[in-house]
Amino acid sequence: MIELYLKSNEIKKINSISEINYKTEDLFNVRIIDITEKQLFEIATKFEIDTSIFNQKEDIEISSHYQKTSDQLSFTFSIPNYNSNTLFKEEKIFIIIKKQVVFYFLSSNIDRNFLNLTKTRYDFSSINFNSHLEHFAFQIGIISDYYADLTEIISKKIKQFYENILNSKKFNSTALDLIMILNFNNLLIKESISNFQRILHLLIQNKFEEKTITNKINLELDDIAGISDHIQFNFDRLDDLKENLNSKIDLEQNKIFRTLTIITVCISLPTLIAGIYGMNFKNIPELDWRYGYPIAIGFMILSFIIAIIYFKIRKWIK
Repeated sequence: MIELYLKSNEIKKINSISEINYKTEDLFNVRIIDITEKQLFEIATKFEIDTSIFNQKEDIEISSHYQKTSDQLSFTFSIPNYNSNTLFKEEKIFIIIKKQVVFYFLSSNIDRNFLNLTKTRYDFSSINFNSHLEHFAFQIGIISDYYADLTEIISKKIKQFYENILNSKKFNSTALDLIMILNFNNLLIKESISNFQRILHLLIQNKFEEKTITNKINLELDDIAGISDHIQFNFDRLDDLKENLNSKIDLEQNKIFRTLTIITVCISLPTLIAGIYGMNFKNIPELDWRYGYPIAIGFMILSFIIAIIYFKIRKWIK
């Protein structure tokens, strides 16, 4: 799908590049969802844009790229996609600015998330843009809000998990696996937001003609710095949660070992008595006792009871 934002502040949705009957002078924004190789070639031809940034995969900066020529600005970065799955998945966003038009290339998943975010926070129908840069700055704000939402999602999951751990008496490896997943998701957000900050700093160096755009980007950088602090706070809470969980697991294991010790000691004394009288020696005086058998049984029971009383006194048994 292709979405056009016109200078008349109208939004047009079309299905193919060939349906674009507008000149660059009429457009603020061209948004292309799930672009194909054919569509990429068609739009590059139609608007004379350089799409080489799509092919930069061997650069050491794998997650983000920034290109500037005399008439075009291009950059790309990866952003985590939140879905119903536990693990986040990184997806690429490509942005090209040329001839006062901003071209966005993104996946349907990211576009859906951005759209839902825009609907919940803004009345888009009442917002009018005076330039492509104003529209671009607005989209930068949406991306910052998206990072904030992702971070908040992780924070809520950590808090809920923490509460569940405090109220639960059973622990297993699943809990540790969940901590690793949350830690991985938080790491993806941190890495992505770091690359996004780098892009914004490079954009500021670009020195846009409209000073308000630079001011807007600076404001977003301040917001992102706050989000980064919260991301680090999430790491700290996850470390604390892992440490507490490991402590609880160790306590549970100690209880198990203590129970096994009690059982072993309680059984070993009667077993010792039974073992002595089970030996096949002829000169065992107690074998001739008339009441030897019940006395031996009594000793075994008594030794068991004495062991139980001992552990009761030591408060190993409640």
